[in-house]
Amino acid sequence: MAANVLSTNIAFWHAPAIFIKGLTPDQLHWQPENHDTSIMFALWHAYRSSDDLVHGLLLRRPTVFASQGWASRLPVGETGRSAFGNGMTRDQIGSLRLDLPELCAYASAVGASINAGLDALSPEDAAAEIALPFFTDVYPGYDRMSRLEAVAFFGIGHVAEHLGEAQLVKGLMGLQGALL
Repeated sequence: MAANVLSTNIAFWHAPAIFIKGLTPDQLHWQPENHDTSIMFALWHAYRSSDDLVHGLLLRRPTVFASQGWASRLPVGETGRSAFGNGMTRDQIGSLRLDLPELCAYASAVGASINAGLDALSPEDAAAEIALPFFTDVYPGYDRMSRLEAVAFFGIGHVAEHLGEAQLVKGLMGLQGALL
């Protein structure tokens, strides 16, 4: 039951089309005053980081980005301090232009691959403690967790955080966020 709940949530949060339906290219790339993000950046960062962190760090598998040839389909010339955009400047974020259907397809592929990786985890591997030293200052007390907890954190929590950011940007444009 718990594995099914995790799998369903990963699939849901890796299906961004429902959150951005009907947005124009200008709306996807709009940046609020005094904030660097855009909806396109928030989406790309959410899925690119989910891919790198869950596959590379936690599941010890090749990323979907590398193993399925996404670099040519989602080209980003300057990625900041990380492969997934940490430290990008406002101008770099503003110049990010990606094909939205391709980004949605990538998100779905990442979610499917995470779920396949979870299916392959033994109970011992899922319970193994993982050190996350980069969390020590950012999220005190969360710098160590089980592999399964960390997959849920990055594959669901972090993605949901950035999809919420996209909803906020929609609201700042005067658009309706998520329908409730």
